[in-house]
Amino acid sequence: METNINNKMENLILDTNCGNDFTTVSKKAKAMATAKQNVQFEFNGVICIVSTNTNLDWLYRDYSNSWRMEWKKVGADCVENYSADVQAELERRNILAEEKAKNERIEYREKEKREKDAFDEKVKGMELELKDAEGWKKSREANTDPYGKAAIDYAEGWAKLMQVEMKKGKTLIECAEKTSFELGFLSITGFMYGCAVSTLSQCWKYGEDLRKWHNKEYKHEGEGVVNPAILTIG
Repeated sequence: METNINNKMENLILDTNCGNDFTTVSKKAKAMATAKQNVQFEFNGVICIVSTNTNLDWLYRDYSNSWRMEWKKVGADCVENYSADVQAELERRNILAEEKAKNERIEYREKEKREKDAFDEKVKGMELELKDAEGWKKSREANTDPYGKAAIDYAEGWAKLMQVEMKKGKTLIECAEKTSFELGFLSITGFMYGCAVSTLSQCWKYGEDLRKWHNKEYKHEGEGVVNPAILTIG
């Protein structure tokens, strides 16, 4: 870990690099502290102050509670037990946070159900138009784990949504992007999306048009399928 130390008022300032963990940084700070001078470092927006006597376990506890309690600074004189008022306020905020998280989970599940119901209604009776039924069957059989199955389910659902729109007279280019966002209930990743495009490009009746559209979105005119989850930094 590369460290720069500068004087700032009564504290030494410990500048840490991205990727450092709290335990390593706090131990480094305590090793630098002296009887006359504390050490200060910032971790994820919270200022942490360490003296030669700071209990690092208690410091980490205070740091962990800092967002809930809206503390901008913790240390150096951490206490083993919070006062009755502080403990009561922390518990109150924890209860509120748990209730909020619970309500958000309920709302999210309800949203997923609405999206799934809307999707099922939209593609009712629509059969997947394949150019390589055997290849599609093999893809299904090879992806029975939750991750792989979700990618194949997404590919099938997206293809059916595009078929619905194309039967209304739209082109694939006109409907591909919009329909790609109509299966949020599957919670796919960028990599899974790329896998879906790759599978459809090989097995779906309109797969080659999809592959070309997809690649053009990422400014690629060549062979293969660009996976949006793979980022190249030049």
